[in-house]
Amino acid sequence: MSKREIGKSSMNVNMKQGVVGKTPPTTDPPGSAAQLATNPNTNPQLLSQIATAPDWELRRLVAGNPNTPTDTLWQLGVNFPEVLLDNPVFKLLQLEQLNLVADIPHSTLTSLLQCEGVPTNFLEYAVERQDYSLWLAVAYNPHTPSLLLENLARKSRAQDRELIRAVAAHPQTPAHLLAQIVDIGSNVAQIVAENVQTPIVVLEQILHKYGRVDDPMFVTLVALHPHITARLALQMHLAPTESAAQSLWLAKQPSTATAQLAELAATDWQVLRLAVVRHLNTSAEVIERMWQQISAVHRQGSQLDRLIYDSFASNARTSTQIREQLRKLLKW
Repeated sequence: MSKREIGKSSMNVNMKQGVVGKTPPTTDPPGSAAQLATNPNTNPQLLSQIATAPDWELRRLVAGNPNTPTDTLWQLGVNFPEVLLDNPVFKLLQLEQLNLVADIPHSTLTSLLQCEGVPTNFLEYAVERQDYSLWLAVAYNPHTPSLLLENLARKSRAQDRELIRAVAAHPQTPAHLLAQIVDIGSNVAQIVAENVQTPIVVLEQILHKYGRVDDPMFVTLVALHPHITARLALQMHLAPTESAAQSLWLAKQPSTATAQLAELAATDWQVLRLAVVRHLNTSAEVIERMWQQISAVHRQGSQLDRLIYDSFASNARTSTQIREQLRKLLKW
């Protein structure tokens, strides 16, 4: 007898014991409702009722219950895809239905495709569909294999759209593909330059194609890349002096202390200041001081200005007051 059959048999027993009644599950005390939601012997009908409760946590618990009806699991999987994938019955469903992925509702499948534990055959199925939203979901999954990313890049038809930008930012995108897509346009090249996995040879390609004296954005992006050592910063003419190159390298190291970062912040070199702003160990006081210095002169709405604002926004220690200003400035 399968788990589903066991659940159905237990439903009759539970009904006799008063587990299922006419009272909606949301009127039960929180502890009782949670116990019902997690108990694998709770009958499927009651689990489907609990799944309609406004309580987010109760619905999450039902999504992980192996006795929850399949239709209810699909509904809950939109908001709780990881829980659904971890539900023991999900593997049973895969064994029972070899083409299970084709029967999953579109909205649920879109959520599942973005999860770390989604089966590879689900990703392959989605890439083969003529469905842009499914392609995007696959591209947003950080564990999507490189071969599938190459297929997605071909499907984008070299257009500067959200799909190709997602591929450009993906940690699994192979170097040869990154080298190809930087030629699509500056917007894609910017994302490739910010991808921490981008190799030095591709960074050099970006500099050669997009680096201009009148627009320092790409020079700044490449200089901030973690693969650019002090020696490379000098060789590629990204730093004005050897001392500046060493300081930049120090500002990009995860272990650099807060006090050292405060010292490095006392510079007129914008690239170094941005490296300090981005560092997780930089204090809120230093970020505030640097914001006062930078925001006064960067309000033209250029791509470099956006890069500067994004750098402040990326640091969790940036104050609420600064974030309120950033929300207004990033609306152009």
